Amino acid sequence: MSSIFGRINLDKRPIVSDDLSLMLNELNHWKADVANTWNRDVAGFGHLMLYNSPVSLNEKLPLYDGLAQLCITADARIHDRDELYPLIRVNTPEEKLISDSEIILLLYKKYGKDCVKYLVGDFAFAIWDERKQTLFCARDHMGVKPFFYYNDPSLFAFASEKKGLLCIPGIDASINKQFFYNQVLRPPIQAAHTTIYEHIHRLPPAHTLTWYAASNKFNIERYWTLDAYTETRFGQKQDYYDGLLHHFETAVKCRLPSAFPVGAQLSGGLDSSGITGVASYLLKAEGKQLTTFSNAYNDANVTRSKQTATINERKYAEAVIAFNGIQDSVFVTENIWSDPNEEAEFALKMNDGIELWTPLWLMPIAKAAMSKNVRTMFSGFPGDEMITYRGQFYYLEYLDKKQYIKYLLAKKTSRFNKLKPFLTPDTEYLFHKISNIFTLNTKEIRTLCNLFNIPLNARYAKGDVVWDDIHYRERFNSYRHFQKYRLLKPQVGLRMEAETRFGLTFRSEPCYPMADIRLTQYYLSLPNGIKSEGKIERSAYRTALQKYLPGILLDRNDKLGNIAPF
Repeated sequence: MSSIFGRINLDKRPIVSDDLSLMLNELNHWKADVANTWNRDVAGFGHLMLYNSPVSLNEKLPLYDGLAQLCITADARIHDRDELYPLIRVNTPEEKLISDSEIILLLYKKYGKDCVKYLVGDFAFAIWDERKQTLFCARDHMGVKPFFYYNDPSLFAFASEKKGLLCIPGIDASINKQFFYNQVLRPPIQAAHTTIYEHIHRLPPAHTLTWYAASNKFNIERYWTLDAYTETRFGQKQDYYDGLLHHFETAVKCRLPSAFPVGAQLSGGLDSSGITGVASYLLKAEGKQLTTFSNAYNDANVTRSKQTATINERKYAEAVIAFNGIQDSVFVTENIWSDPNEEAEFALKMNDGIELWTPLWLMPIAKAAMSKNVRTMFSGFPGDEMITYRGQFYYLEYLDKKQYIKYLLAKKTSRFNKLKPFLTPDTEYLFHKISNIFTLNTKEIRTLCNLFNIPLNARYAKGDVVWDDIHYRERFNSYRHFQKYRLLKPQVGLRMEAETRFGLTFRSEPCYPMADIRLTQYYLSLPNGIKSEGKIERSAYRTALQKYLPGILLDRNDKLGNIAPF
């Protein structure tokens, strides 16, 4: 990824280079390949580039269009470029040279704020319109690319990391007590737009923000969500599998272009193994090689039981490596920090305080990848949330069909869970509030609140952010609604964002084929009976990708989870 930032003064004071240099220097902790700023009157933008895709090597940001009086700064990887060329009237050979940010700006000039409806990819960008004195900002569908913003009577500012805002003199960095309370009380649940700072917010995934300088007001709008109603119908069963394979291969292929080596996190599970197989196959067709990175325990410093688990997990990864003829594979067995305090300090620095996700288990892999100059890193996340979901709530399908006997006899869940779909959201919320009241008087809660001066209303509101999510309230409407909620819940986007931010230090950019909106929409629309058939779970995925997976993976119906050697 790259870093973006900008600010617009409301007190009519012109932006000067020092204003932007302050933000640039704070954000450049990862030593960007090139850094630039642009300023004109009361507005200023900045960009720190991590070269990765071939078109990024010649990309110049911030980009100013003098004729249209528009300026853009963007951190973007657009995955549907071929479909966009006709819309913006770009022809060969120009299409191979035009940058992702130029594509976005051309779309904005033609469609205005609706430009995001044509984009597929990972992006966060801001466009300043000098004539209208408006700022248009947008974030990708799944929240891979970060975008934080701050607004007070004197300015509007944004940045890829909170540190780019905290360094501005006079900024209000008051602590968000509700966020803090949620975070230290397990399990932590946070709303997608909140941070540890009361006045620094993140733009939620699949949302745009339009800010008007004249009134210092802004509108935030959702521009996309998954369709949980449409069902795809084919004449032949094999067509469903062929369609899933096509979308999966496309999701991997569009993320492959890189001017540097490409890597994949390989755990030995179905998600990362399928991605590894497809990526390796496609790269070989170009005369290139994929490098895999796997966490594995060091046998010298773990118990025998953990060694057994590690050997079992490692053998799956090794089977994938052998099956695909991968020549370069790395097994990481040691942490990169010898002192836990240093590890904690790194986490606080990268998160600018505390955050829901701190993906430290991936940093040794990221460092190993940096040593090989790998800048694109494939991840199997969030496959378990949809494409390879084990189907715990599959029985909701029986409710849709009014097959109540099958519903009651369905396995994989408790009787209590089967009662939940019959409760209205308001009734379920009432039970949640009663639970909060009963837990307020525990000794641990009182000690925590007294220690950090947590107000009473924050205690009562524990977990309330869940109920602000419309997807959560609708999750029992059908099995598809439940799958939709699993993928779009805030925790998913927040994890991908965290991995993206943390990866900057090691100059790598994670990518998530399993979060591709075309792939996930297709899978969601499949007949539910296709998704998991027989005794073995995730059968549609196994059938569709069987040519990329060794037999030992096709037969596997378990997973020990993430294994990290530290």
